[in-house]
Amino acid sequence: MNFATLYDPIFDYLLGGLREIVARVADPYEGLKVLDIGCGTGSQLSIYDTAGCQVHGIDLSGPMLEVARSKLRAGAALSMGDALDIPYADDTFDVVISSLFIHQLRPDLRADMLEEAQRVLNTAGKLVLVDFHQQNERTVPGKLTYIFISIIEFFAGWEHFSNSRDFLAQGGIPDLAASLGAGIRKSFIVANGNLGVYLLQRSDRN
Repeated sequence: MNFATLYDPIFDYLLGGLREIVARVADPYEGLKVLDIGCGTGSQLSIYDTAGCQVHGIDLSGPMLEVARSKLRAGAALSMGDALDIPYADDTFDVVISSLFIHQLRPDLRADMLEEAQRVLNTAGKLVLVDFHQQNERTVPGKLTYIFISIIEFFAGWEHFSNSRDFLAQGGIPDLAASLGAGIRKSFIVANGNLGVYLLQRSDRN
């Protein structure tokens, strides 16, 4: 069976709250131009699509994009694309989103991906990233959630698991953003401290 058709039934319940936080951080309104990097099945984009935004998504999975097309309006611009070479001009989007994507990348590619996301964001735009959050100390619920997440990451494959562990060891989104001079304007830490929603300030390099 195609995993793309199983993704929403498995993860919508777990990720629905995160998607609502993203929509509160970057409010959808008619005409807003939004890009979702690693858009998957389009669940985050569907919130913006319903609000009348101009939605764009890129992903490397054809089956995931097919599911996304089935839930978005005909005007949605979805394409198979590389997050390190986004096929849009500079300053194109009002909002750029990437959810649970950066931790999958090799360490040497993360900064390049973040710089590319900033490149296509206009100067007044919002860059919203959702990913794993590093904690120095975890509560008991936090430890249990961490174990659950680690099991999911392990079954995604050894390279995926290794990249996600390194991502946390390197400080996650806050340290990655700081290395590029991109400050964090707002953050929301959820899932018993294991996931973060971050609104970034575009760095001066772009």
